[in-house]
Amino acid sequence: MNLNADIVFDNLPPEMNAKMAGAKVLELKLRRPELYEGGGAPFEANHLYLVNSERVPQRAHAERGCLIVCIGETPLLERYRKSCSVIVIEQDANFYQAFNTLQRIFDSYDKWESELREIVDRSGNVDQLLTCSESVFGNPLFAIDEDFKILGASDDVATPLIGKEPSKGRTLGVDVFDQFLELHDLSMDEREPLVLTLLDQTTLNYNLFESDAYRGCLTVRYEGRPYRPSDKPLIEQLGRFVLIAKQQLAARAPEGLGSLRQAVQALVEERPLDSVERDVIAAANDGRRYVCIRLKLSNQLEQLPLGFVRNAIEETFSGSIVFEYHRNSVIAMLDVGKDGDEGFRTTIEEGLGPFVNAMAMDAGVSNPYNDLLVAKSLFLQANQALDIGLLFEPAKRLHFFENYALRALIMNSVSDMRLELLYPEGLRRLVEHDDASTTSYVETLRVYLENNQSIAKTSSDLYVHRSTLMERLARIKRELGLDLDDPDVQLRLRILLKAMQSRSELRSSQERKQA
Repeated sequence: MNLNADIVFDNLPPEMNAKMAGAKVLELKLRRPELYEGGGAPFEANHLYLVNSERVPQRAHAERGCLIVCIGETPLLERYRKSCSVIVIEQDANFYQAFNTLQRIFDSYDKWESELREIVDRSGNVDQLLTCSESVFGNPLFAIDEDFKILGASDDVATPLIGKEPSKGRTLGVDVFDQFLELHDLSMDEREPLVLTLLDQTTLNYNLFESDAYRGCLTVRYEGRPYRPSDKPLIEQLGRFVLIAKQQLAARAPEGLGSLRQAVQALVEERPLDSVERDVIAAANDGRRYVCIRLKLSNQLEQLPLGFVRNAIEETFSGSIVFEYHRNSVIAMLDVGKDGDEGFRTTIEEGLGPFVNAMAMDAGVSNPYNDLLVAKSLFLQANQALDIGLLFEPAKRLHFFENYALRALIMNSVSDMRLELLYPEGLRRLVEHDDASTTSYVETLRVYLENNQSIAKTSSDLYVHRSTLMERLARIKRELGLDLDDPDVQLRLRILLKAMQSRSELRSSQERKQA
């Protein structure tokens, strides 16, 4: 394995009392050491020369990228420092011991590279790649993919940063996700190794790219020795092996869940299914019940990779079908058990509630159904639950369609038509009365109908005397001019009155938000 001057210098034993200066090259191009033959021979690029101070030539040509290791100082070295790197070690250092020390440095990195190649060829295990690299960096390492799922971690990686169990395939824990984002600053466009320091914690981060697409990040967490500039080209070298291992892992991934995800996504997006996809859907049904959830990112989390959300849901709900939707949402079909299992709501609240609260996300949840072929309808329910829930109860994070089914029914029946155009003439007169009076005939009528025309219950709910209510209802019925005992009249009025109430509540909610 080729090295550079920084790596050679950083690995020299302290007793050599080495000092380095001159023009450096960061790329790993430096070959194994050789003895300088003298006689004015040039110092060629990418060569490491060991020489005694008395054999340093006065005017030999030195190419950029070479390294001169000189035993003892001499004024002649000054001209070479202008064009290449020069390391000076103690005058009394043994020439042969110095040469063997340099050889051992190269031996150690050759061994490391060979171990990396062997791991990739044998298993592609990222944990093993990082564990065998701990001695090189003197610190723990871990790697994540583009969705913040842990690809691997070295044996001594600090678990507080990446979750309770830093095992391959696990997503970063929500409780540490904010810290991770702060440390990495979402610098996913950076191509060069990046050193970040936050709250006395230093990390070296190297983003992995494949065909210009971000594929993850390799991180050294400095808990042992401090950061050294020579770590940058080394993490690039390690990153190449990690990326190869990641590609091998993807090639071995099972196709079953991916096929089901593709079929469900096609249903939601109203694309036709082929025969294979229909068979996959039929097999997935098997008496199971599913709910659809739409999780939407807040504006503050626009940069958050949706894959992180997808992975977190898949880990929380085994067998779930999750995919990204419209760049700001994730759609999840959750298996909530066999027919008759009524505990789905508790399951979702306990499993999803902490996540959406921690991530400041909003979610709409459909009713359960036992046929994935109606995935589009379940999606529409989840979408309406989210939209209506955000309108009327914006402080909540989880919005169940069942809570808003009546509002959805009313809003869909009214559609885009102005509500006032649906009023019967008598209801118009009641509205005109209310605009000019402190007594609301419309509210009285709504409560009266909701209480199935019970005088006692309506009087109690409105806090008015029975005789007062009777007089008011007589005027309302006279102005309304409709038969309230007619079921069709009742249904029409109750839909309109509920729509009017929803509109009033929505206005109040918007006014509170503006205030």
